[in-house]
Amino acid sequence: MITNPKIEVGDVDYSKLSHVLRFTVAANSNSIQMIEDICGRTDMTMEEIAAEMGKLLQTAITMNYHRGGRRIKYD
Repeated sequence: MITNPKIEVGDVDYSKLSHVLRFTVAANSNSIQMIEDICGRTDMTMEEIAAEMGKLLQTAITMNYHRGGRRIKYD
């Protein structure tokens, strides 16, 4: 079992014009191994791992939004 995953976020940039948030994500080797374990593969390229991390981030945000953060719109 992996016990020391570390993911850091930096270089945050938000564009008011396009309403896009960009940032850099740094993951240690334990985090990379966790992604490989989740996917059940050990032959992934770093691009594939990054894409999978993006999918997991999107899933985590969506799951937390539907759990209790749903914004009420008064239109």
